Amino acid sequence: MSFLFISRNNVHARYYRKLIPQLGLTAHLHVMGKPKLSAWRFLKMAWRSDLAELIATQARRKQAKQQLIWQLPLVLFLYRALLFGFEYLRLAKYLALLTELQPAKVVLWNGKKLPNQTVVLAAEQLAIAVCFFENGLLPNTTSLDPRGVNEAASLVKNPAFYLRQTKLTEPLFKAPVIEQRKADIRRKAELEQTLPKRYIFVPFQVPHDTQVVCYSPWISDMEALFDAVMKAVKSLNQPDLMVIFKEHPSWHKHYSHLYHKDPQACFANANLTQELILGAQAVITINSTVGLEGLLLNKKVITLGQACFNLDGLVLHCGNQHQLEIALQRLPNWQPNQLLRNAYFNYLQQVYCIAGRWSECSNEHVQAVKARLLATDAFSKGEYLSLVSNADAAA
Repeated sequence: MSFLFISRNNVHARYYRKLIPQLGLTAHLHVMGKPKLSAWRFLKMAWRSDLAELIATQARRKQAKQQLIWQLPLVLFLYRALLFGFEYLRLAKYLALLTELQPAKVVLWNGKKLPNQTVVLAAEQLAIAVCFFENGLLPNTTSLDPRGVNEAASLVKNPAFYLRQTKLTEPLFKAPVIEQRKADIRRKAELEQTLPKRYIFVPFQVPHDTQVVCYSPWISDMEALFDAVMKAVKSLNQPDLMVIFKEHPSWHKHYSHLYHKDPQACFANANLTQELILGAQAVITINSTVGLEGLLLNKKVITLGQACFNLDGLVLHCGNQHQLEIALQRLPNWQPNQLLRNAYFNYLQQVYCIAGRWSECSNEHVQAVKARLLATDAFSKGEYLSLVSNADAAA
């Protein structure tokens, strides 16, 4: 069995260069860049492909990242036309490359961003399996999934599935230490805020990340998140209940136009995320990792977008404004199912997640990646796959 790792020449390529020699498998790294002459033979096949979703996703990411210029119809039209031309040629290239190399599996990062999204399309057309890397769902872990990452991951949405897995895992879950994310060097230095007695914590997300662009049906951006949460909180008529927002440390821009928009809202960008979670009545998130961290710290979590941890009994999921207002009304008397919480995190920790940070590439990590690629680990066993199928059918 051969594996083809594909990446731009970036941090992921450096990781693959460390990983591949240690795997002991027939594996190679292809670094994107130069065109491929034999691609001309696949131009017709590429032309018949539907690139509409790919182009629409990338256009939404551009609009979220740089909103002003990308709202201009002419700019958007020209960008879509150029993008179609580039990705049409790129698709032909990777149809040629994969046809020539015939790997058993393609391995790449995320799969919902360009240029990797085009590679996924080529692999799908040639019926070549793809494995997707991403940062881990738990601290000090990595994700490697044959279906996708985030909402597209192989994680079942049926709570009964995880409760049935208790025989495979330890009875008690011990939460790992949550680490503070490093702030983008372009962010302005700010002072810590004194926290009120009662507040709900709402972490902002990177607006052009696929978590927002692909998996947030009714919250389009952070302004919409701010407005939806504040409207719901106002409906409670509790002036002493504050909402603490925190901008994502990896996003360099500041939402200063929201800082004083509502007297019940406050931004605490310099405060530690764990501190903000621990003191909160609840965490409201679109689908951020902070939502998982809130669950790790035994806090109530409300999700507004599609998330791999949207399980009945684990979180309160809201698909529209009315449901969010109802969830806030229910919040004081609602408690997450602790058995489900422990079973879910046990499963993540002991079965689903790849041990170790990908950036460190430890021996334990390498062996876990190898087992996942070869489908010999607990996650990949036939017993698990049949349970996934049954649970998906019942959900």
